[in-house]
Amino acid sequence: MGKKDSSDAKAKKAKDAKKDDAPSKSSKKASRAAAEAERARAVEDMLDCGGDDASTASESELTTDAFGNTITKQEAAQKDEEAAVRAAAKARREAKAARSAPEPAAAPAGRPQWLIDYDKVKAKAAAGGKLSGKEKKLLKRGEAREAEEAELGLTGEDADAAPLDARLAGFSLTLPGGGAAADDRGVDVVVKGFSISAPEKPLLVNADLTLSRGRRYGLIGANGRGKSTLLRFLAARRLPVPASLDILLVEQEVAASGGRVLDEVLAADETRAALLDEEATLFAALEAASGDVAAAAARLAAVADELEATDADGAEARARRILCGLGFTERMVEGPVKELSGGWRMRVSLARALLAAPRLLLLDEPTNHLDLDAVLWLDGYLTSSFPATSTLLTVSHDRDFLDETCTDLVLLTDDGGLEYHRGGLKRLEAGDAARRAKRAKDFALQQKALKEERAKHPALKADKLEARLLERLGVARLAEKPREYAVDFTIEAPENCRSLPGLAAELRRVGFAYEAKSGAFRGFEDLDLCVTPSTRAALVGANGSGKSTLLKLLTGALAPTSGDASVGRNLVVGYYDQHFSELKKCASGDSAVDFLLKTYPSLGAAQDARKWLGKFGLDSARHVMPVKDLSGGQKARVCFASIALKRPHVLILDEPTNHLDLESVDALIRALEAYEGGVLAVSHDAALVDALGRDADGVECPLYVCRDSTVVLERGGFAKYKRDLDAAAQKREAAATAAATERAAKRARDRRAKLQRATLPKPPKK
Repeated sequence: MGKKDSSDAKAKKAKDAKKDDAPSKSSKKASRAAAEAERARAVEDMLDCGGDDASTASESELTTDAFGNTITKQEAAQKDEEAAVRAAAKARREAKAARSAPEPAAAPAGRPQWLIDYDKVKAKAAAGGKLSGKEKKLLKRGEAREAEEAELGLTGEDADAAPLDARLAGFSLTLPGGGAAADDRGVDVVVKGFSISAPEKPLLVNADLTLSRGRRYGLIGANGRGKSTLLRFLAARRLPVPASLDILLVEQEVAASGGRVLDEVLAADETRAALLDEEATLFAALEAASGDVAAAAARLAAVADELEATDADGAEARARRILCGLGFTERMVEGPVKELSGGWRMRVSLARALLAAPRLLLLDEPTNHLDLDAVLWLDGYLTSSFPATSTLLTVSHDRDFLDETCTDLVLLTDDGGLEYHRGGLKRLEAGDAARRAKRAKDFALQQKALKEERAKHPALKADKLEARLLERLGVARLAEKPREYAVDFTIEAPENCRSLPGLAAELRRVGFAYEAKSGAFRGFEDLDLCVTPSTRAALVGANGSGKSTLLKLLTGALAPTSGDASVGRNLVVGYYDQHFSELKKCASGDSAVDFLLKTYPSLGAAQDARKWLGKFGLDSARHVMPVKDLSGGQKARVCFASIALKRPHVLILDEPTNHLDLESVDALIRALEAYEGGVLAVSHDAALVDALGRDADGVECPLYVCRDSTVVLERGGFAKYKRDLDAAAQKREAAATAAATERAAKRARDRRAKLQRATLPKPPKK
């Protein structure tokens, strides 16, 4: 105890001594003031010295600090030393923090700096580190960005391949009363008053979902509002769905396996696959005469009856018909999945879903990976061949596809609700003006009522005040101010561009070939084509027929291997391609505003660039973000804004609608109809193709078709092309079905013969 008391006394004495020696805050301030006064006097004395030599000497002893104040060089050196000490201390603190936080994974190439910083903060938070206010804001921003990317399907390959539950991480679901269980014997999906939120962003609010058996629904609404997320919650059965309904969501490509495409599709029929496996096991048991032979024989007969009752042998014919309709050749059907590109593997996923025909089929942008031929076939299949007892819910921005396939539309409104409308988009839009007027009126009345409630109960918090108002008005949620979403894709051609000479892009007896790849597009032979400011046409054809290659030959992006390709010296071409090649010349970190100002110096100030981008539907927050950090739809708007500034004589467009929402597609079609220059566009959007296939008087114009290593002119227009396409598809499907049906009949006969042999009594051994 004595030692401890002695040590405590010494510590207290040292502490008191240190305290006495340390200057007080007031004395520190006084010292600093005195030093400043002394410095000022010294400077004045130096400046007041007489004579040229004295003046020169005094000025040489003075300098200025970072703030423009006049100080002596000695003081400047002292300040530099202090700054160096502070910088070294800061570096030590940062190094210590870096050692304590786990090292994040290497950032992908081209990832913007703020997302790299977000990865570090996220790793620090996961390790339990304490975050600063700035880091907390960055964490929220990054989480919101990840949720938006997941909703828009813009995540990387690893995230896309993640299990469904993992891709729903970060989203929250609220069900009234904790979520009542669905009727397991029901055939409809009915969920009342549910809400779904992303981090810091509500998506659906007190929404009611009703999907009736046998109806085909199209889910529409603004980008990022929660359409794809709703499909994922249904597929994961987070929302109460009857157990009797099997669900299948098509949003990812199948894995690149070494198995045949046909086998991959047939495996989707799980009942058939299970029966065939059981049949093989039973045959093996009978051949080996192991176990209860009589029971095995009886079960084998039952399995054979079940296979025939479910038309299991006819599954191959159905699978081949579907694959044929989606554009697969016989060689591709028999080949391995791993040889297919991502787009074709998406078609395999779609084929599996169509063959399985679940009670509830969910399709997320099914036409994005299809050419026009396959889209038109899918229209017909869903309306005529998809089981009438199955329910379909589709997210799509393809106007014609929605009008052709949907019996009902579900509109995800700006305030997070779901509205139901019978018929297609044409019927929905007919009443759009009246609906907008009603929403504006409801919003004004509710805001007035909310103001009155706030005046009556000023102490109530906002959420409680809103709850009181909802109860008083008897509504599920407050209306939001109607969204003003006007997009203008107007592109102007130079005056009299059609009458000026020498404005043409021309191919004469052109030949072009890639390196030979089995089953791939081989190239063009003796191709002649001329595009002028008077040209107005859509270019169609199956995937792999060379449409994009043809556009690159016309623009000079590719050189022909034979023949001559020329572009008029004064011809200005507005070229848009689905991979945004125009934006590749952007410097790293450049925003959309930077890109426009550098590309078009005559544009003026940054404010002019921002105004121009806003016209094409790019919201102001994205104007100053790095271009590489924008989504596909946002990059598309930057490209069209750039093309419009060129005032081109000719527009050459490669899949211009791929990344655009319904309103933007409509705006683009209106702009092309008003454009006075030439247009040649590759598109799988039937509405765009139809618009380009008619002149100002509505008369059918010729259609350009890529086929058999050349381009043919379909003078009957789009209508005749569709008829010919349908006839050709029926012919191919009939041939594939006939051959498969013959093989199925042979398999059925072989099965019965094998079953008979297996169940006959074995002759006694001699």
